[in-house]
Amino acid sequence: MMLRSGLLYGSGKVCAGRAACGLVSMLLSLGMAGCGVFSPPPPPEPPAEPATPDTRWQQEAERLEKLLAEKEVEKESQQQEIERLEKLLTEKEGKIRTQQVRQKDQAKTLKETSSQAVHAQVKLRRLATRPAAASTIAEAEVAMEALRASPLTASEQGIQALAQYFLSMAAAAYAQDNHVAAVEHAAHARGFIDMLKSNRVSRTSDAHRAATPFEAPIPLRTAVNTNLRQAPSLGAAILVVLKRNVAVTAEAYQGDWLQVQAADGQSGWVLGTLVEPPETER
Repeated sequence: MMLRSGLLYGSGKVCAGRAACGLVSMLLSLGMAGCGVFSPPPPPEPPAEPATPDTRWQQEAERLEKLLAEKEVEKESQQQEIERLEKLLTEKEGKIRTQQVRQKDQAKTLKETSSQAVHAQVKLRRLATRPAAASTIAEAEVAMEALRASPLTASEQGIQALAQYFLSMAAAAYAQDNHVAAVEHAAHARGFIDMLKSNRVSRTSDAHRAATPFEAPIPLRTAVNTNLRQAPSLGAAILVVLKRNVAVTAEAYQGDWLQVQAADGQSGWVLGTLVEPPETER
């Protein structure tokens, strides 16, 4: 009995030792498996080195240099714009001065033309004898025939019609022994004939020609609503719009333009194709 108990005790001790060994082996196995699953955390990054005073000054200097370069580019662009505007202003001032001088010259020419027309009319009336009337009419007729020898443009046809009208009026007045009227009408016809001849010879633009006064003021009227312009050009300022059938007096011509004076005393330029003989003398 004692022997069996000893054997049992020895067997139990051996089993307990074996169990402990198994437990240790299992724990070691788990430890080994854990080493394969979990990796150690990475080492922390070293802290950034603080910028030294020299580095900060260098960065600030570079920033200021970049800003200064941008300001220089902006300043140069602004300077170029200022120069462009100054040039444009100078050109505009030059054009204004030129226009002012031209307007003064036009006003002076208009005044001189009006004076010359009055003197010419007085002279015509003083020299209006029957032989003088006949000679003036004959000269105008010869000049008219010369014009008819070549084709006329549309604008020339309008001026030629005015010349023919006054030539017919001159012949009628001469037949009635009204020598003063005959001479005046013939002079009007000759004025329009000379206007056509001058335009054919000269190729200079209307704006650069000199105004030529008629030998005597020519009574006309507007055929349609007509712009009275400050100068003989479609680009000139419009002084007023003359209604249709407004009486005007032509005192000079420049190219295709007539310098006229309205009944209210206002003077300016109209295209010769926009006027017709006076209604009272039809």
